[in-house]
Amino acid sequence: MFHLKSPKSNNFDEALSFLEQNPALSDSLLADCNHDVQKVTTIIQPILNAASRCEIARFYIQAVTTGRTTFLVTNLKDAQALQITDSAASWLLGRSGNCAIAIKDTCISRQHAVIGHVCGREFYITDVGSSNGSWVNHRRLAHLERCLLGDGDLIQLGPVQLEFFIANSQILSPAASDVGVTEFC
Repeated sequence: MFHLKSPKSNNFDEALSFLEQNPALSDSLLADCNHDVQKVTTIIQPILNAASRCEIARFYIQAVTTGRTTFLVTNLKDAQALQITDSAASWLLGRSGNCAIAIKDTCISRQHAVIGHVCGREFYITDVGSSNGSWVNHRRLAHLERCLLGDGDLIQLGPVQLEFFIANSQILSPAASDVGVTEFC
């Protein structure tokens, strides 16, 4: 796909490998960055390093936004492999194979929670009527309550704990009150 060289070959090579393994996402990221591979590498590095950021849980969800393209990356399916969602504004989490992020645990509801993103703003999570509950930073969410997510937040879905990380290539403006988000949890 690409045959470019860089003095920082390790980071560059890892990013290049990621792009080659994810062609649909590569096209979007390259377009968002005006085909500047160095900018794309800067966006991809947090994805490649997310597991090393985990301090509490072994699982994570890394949210990535460029302003035009927003997607999630997780290791929930396999702690050693990355699962990348389609670019969207919201992603359903649950036990069902139809979820953007399927979590194979019998204590997780088929449709457990939604992680959403308001373009140019923040990420949030909503419990969509799960049986065993959703928590952010040890605070249980009421059904259908939107809770603003910050970088490093601990999310618990039933018994499954994961850390939430945000990587964005632009500075997001904090206007949560405009989108019906209640508070940081």
